[in-house]
Order: sequence, then C-alpha cells, then structure tokens
Amino acid sequence: MSRPQKRATTPTSEALPSLGRITRPISLTAQVEQVLRQAIADGRWANGRLPTAVELAEQLGVSRETVRLAAETLQREGLLVKIRRKGTFTQPPPGPLVLKPTESKLLGYVQVYYQTTGGQKEEALHAISGLMLQGASAEASQAGFRLVLQHTPQTHLRESFTQLYQHTPLRGVIFASYGEEKLLRRVVGLGLPVLLLDHDLFLPRVNSVRDDSFEDALQAVRYLASLGHRRIAFAHWHQAELNPWRLRGYRQGLRDANLPRQRRWEILSELTESGARQVVDTWLSLSPRPTALYCFNNTLARYVKEEVVRRGLRVPEDLSIMGAGGEEVPGLTCLQVDWYQMGRTAVQVLLRAVADPERHTPEHLLSPHTLRVGQTTARLG
Repeated sequence: MSRPQKRATTPTSEALPSLGRITRPISLTAQVEQVLRQAIADGRWANGRLPTAVELAEQLGVSRETVRLAAETLQREGLLVKIRRKGTFTQPPPGPLVLKPTESKLLGYVQVYYQTTGGQKEEALHAISGLMLQGASAEASQAGFRLVLQHTPQTHLRESFTQLYQHTPLRGVIFASYGEEKLLRRVVGLGLPVLLLDHDLFLPRVNSVRDDSFEDALQAVRYLASLGHRRIAFAHWHQAELNPWRLRGYRQGLRDANLPRQRRWEILSELTESGARQVVDTWLSLSPRPTALYCFNNTLARYVKEEVVRRGLRVPEDLSIMGAGGEEVPGLTCLQVDWYQMGRTAVQVLLRAVADPERHTPEHLLSPHTLRVGQTTARLG
C-alpha cells in the first residue's frame, strides 16, 4: 500500500507539483501469507490439515523458508496451529481447532489390485486380499479403531492415497499387496505410521507383514523331492519382481536336494485361465518334461489342473501339481498360510507404531505356511 503523499513547499510558499512515493512490490512472504489467508477463509482444507511445507512450496513456486515464515506469521495471529509430529492445522478464531488428529480412530487401508496385459483384473488375488481385509477390520474394531478402505489399481496408487489422505484424519495406513517406494517415503515424511501387508520393500520406518514365500518354496520342493520327483518346474507370476522370495526359495530348494535346474522350467504366467493355458503349452513342449509343477498360488494351480485334464492328461499320474497358498481348493496339495491372521497381525503392528511413532522400531514379520497334502501329487514309480 502506498504511503500518503506529502506536499512540498518552498520558502516563498509557492506550491510545486508532487511526484509521489514509489510503490514497493509486495514480498514473496507477504504474498504467501495472502494466499494462505484466502485458502483458510475459503475452507480449502476440509479436514483442517495443511499440506506440508515442501508440498506448499512446490505448489506456490517458492522456497520452503518462505512458506515457513508466512506460516509463522499466521500462527502468531491464531489462524494456524502447529502440532509437533502431526502437522499444521487451521484454527479459525476464536473457535476450537477444526481437526483433533490425536483423537482420530481411523486407519487407512489401501488395497492394490493388478491388471492383466489386456486390462482385466487378475482375480486370483481376490481371495487373499479379502481374507486379509477381514482380519484387519476385526482387529481394528476390537482395538476401537476403524479401517477406511481405498481399493485401487497398482497404476493409480499415488492418486488414491492422496484422495484418502486429504479427506480423512488418518492415524496410520496399511498398503496391502503393493507399495511404491517414492510414495511410501512421502507418507513417512507426513508423520504417518506405515505398514506393508503381503509385500515388503525394507524402507526406513516402514513395517511389513507378509507370508514367508522363501520358506514356502523350500518346503514345496523338499516335499516333491521326497516323492521322487527330480524334474520340478515352477509356474511363477509374471510380475516376478514383486515377489522375488518365492523364486529364490525354489532355486535354493533344488540346490539343497541336489536336483537339476533349467531356466526354461521357470515359467512366467498371468494368474488367469489364459495364463494357465500358456503354462500347460510350455510344459508340454519341454523335453524331458518335468513330472511336477509348483504354482505361484492355489488359483493358478487350479487353472493348470483343469487345463491339464482338458487336454486328456491325468493329475497326478502325468503331472503332480502343487499350490503355494491362496483360495481354498478342495483336494489340492498346497502350502497354506493364515491370511486372515496376517490381516490381524498387520493392525497389531501398526497400532504399536501409532502408540509411539518416534520410538517404535520397524517390524518385519513373516507368516509361516502349513503343508496340506491332497490328491494332486503322487509318488513316482
């Protein structure tokens, strides 16, 4: 705002024309103050929680220091309140704080699903995700908390979490079946306790609960070898990088049993009926042909069994088939894990982190598998 102009006079009192004062441009800090004031007045942040200083700086195109200085001014005026380890919140005077994060009993639960190359859902993971969600919901309810579910494809994970975070006062969040490293680091930076369920990235301050895929594969190969099988193939999920432990366990199991290993026996597949057909096509083309097939999960094993029978072959006489957990398939030999309990355990770990986020040491828990012998495997000879 320009200062009032002063009229100069000469000693003879002859009036001279005034040039006026130069108007100085408003500082960046003052501009940011104005933007934040208007956003608060408009109720821009429905849950009362401002984005982080880093996010605001990126949105406004200024430095974090500029945002900090502007926010401090608004704090002194009572428009904002900063809560340690929680964030900065709007506080319209003279009323109370819009958001009381310490009283929130909401936990985010982001369930990721995968798509085939044709854009369809890989339904083979539905049974697993459903059981984990049921267990997590039961445990949260027992502890006085409630899950807020966000179901999203892998490719839209970041957008889905952002939407959840902006509209819900979360105390912590579970990412089920997948987690993106850059996003997880950002969530940790927001001060939210984080847990990966049925997945792991071993990131600082990120907890995890998943099945022991490595030991599962070791046990599967060991069991098939005990039946006399020396040529054991593995039908692996085509997104192999998301579960490297099972493949490592399969290879280690072959080494431990002194069995041959061929890369062409490691068959990548989508977890669909069409993927199972490709697995059977590949198996039939092999020479010598493996006598046993260990599948990434029970659904793929079921699809493969149905396709083998459709081709006029017999299970287990022509091919022993073994699953690695998932849906309940009657008569299937498999290694099963308690997915429901995994969901409960995930919430237990997350709530320990919520109770004392600064002192909590990240936990990485593995759930064991149990061998279930069915009618799809047989002894050779």
